[in-house]
Amino acid sequence: MEIPKPSPPPADEVVALRPWCVEDAPVLARAWADPAIRRWCAVPAEATEDGARRWIAGADDCRRDGLALDLAIEVDGEVVGEVGLGPIQWAHERAAIGFWVDAAHRRAGHAARAVRLLAGWALDNLPLDTLAAEASTENPASGWTLQAAGFTLATEHAPRQAWIRTR
Repeated sequence: MEIPKPSPPPADEVVALRPWCVEDAPVLARAWADPAIRRWCAVPAEATEDGARRWIAGADDCRRDGLALDLAIEVDGEVVGEVGLGPIQWAHERAAIGFWVDAAHRRAGHAARAVRLLAGWALDNLPLDTLAAEASTENPASGWTLQAAGFTLATEHAPRQAWIRTR
């Protein structure tokens, strides 16, 4: 099932979500080099600008194939992070949600705003009933972000927490 592009793109008074574009490759490559992002998020083996361009080029195929939807988080016209859905389990009406924000923009609430925006759009516009996220107990900021975005702690078995948001 193809995932439609959000139209209009989700936004609030601070954060706007939009598809990645090839011009964002340097920003994405810098983020992939960040030790915190590498520690908490899946980063491609080729975390270079060329690798970022290839990843961006493939993101639309993933969306068309119903596998994932990855969106850039913008603040004041600058890409500061990413939020995305995937993997998506259409038969179970469930998807995972993930996010990251670059070091210069952490602790400003941008991730919580972006997760809240994408979660609201996904639950209102896709045949999904549940969004789930995992966070490490060693990274409490992720848990705080998910809670601020309307997710509820479902289980905690150190070192992992499972968070959910339902329709």
